[in-house]
Amino acid sequence: MIDYDQIFPELLIGSYPQDEEDVKRLRESGVTAVLNLQTDEDFDYLGVDWPALEAAYWKYGIQLRRVPIIDHDPIDLREKLPQAVRTLSQLLAADHTVYVHCTAGVGRSPAVVIAYLHWCRGWDLDRAVTSVKQHRPCSPSLEAIRGATEDLLRETGSKIMSSPSSSATPSARSTEESTS
Repeated sequence: MIDYDQIFPELLIGSYPQDEEDVKRLRESGVTAVLNLQTDEDFDYLGVDWPALEAAYWKYGIQLRRVPIIDHDPIDLREKLPQAVRTLSQLLAADHTVYVHCTAGVGRSPAVVIAYLHWCRGWDLDRAVTSVKQHRPCSPSLEAIRGATEDLLRETGSKIMSSPSSSATPSARSTEESTS
């Protein structure tokens, strides 16, 4: 049985759905899209019947996106965090209620949501971490989030990323103002 927590009405974090009943429960909770961060190796290790889960998502009208990130690997998380955050931002911009999950819902999925709040909603990193931890016990790799933030700032010059209804992070805005 899945274990999840609501961060905002449109955003939930938790563990992986194991069967059609879990997918049905998500749909009954209002979820319209899922961002799955598990790898194929996670599926194999846990004995996940991926074709059956895909069929359940289809059956209940839930859009599915995957950005596989290796568990307990801060380097892989750092590299794939921008893609995962972009995917989450696109789903939320399309008015979905999104369920973000990894295996246990304590590392990768909270890291993606924290980075989303920091990069796309302009929250200070400490505020984003505190907010997510108030809703769900977790231990995301802050080292990976900080590293990915530095990488994006270096690549873009000043702006991290933005969603249709938000701005860059405060640190990025400060950088833009100092170069003007």
